[in-house]
Amino acid sequence: MIKFMDEITEALTEAVRTYKEWAGEIAIYILGLLAKGLILLSTPVWILPYILIRDILRDNNGGKCEKPDCDSCPFPPCQKGEGEQ
Repeated sequence: MIKFMDEITEALTEAVRTYKEWAGEIAIYILGLLAKGLILLSTPVWILPYILIRDILRDNNGGKCEKPDCDSCPFPPCQKGEGEQ
């Protein structure tokens, strides 16, 4: 009788251990999906201010680079050399 109970206890212990591993993997997968979804939903929130700030700064100096070398241009694409607008 004791041997039978030991076998049942071992089987249940192994089942619980397997379930915990499986549940952990599923939880990590779900958290990864939620993180990706949050990034996708929050992307427009970060893009719009960048575009607005870029346009405001570009308008302040007439849309042209102040320096002759375009390596220092903070907001590409550089419009240096284009005709007067």
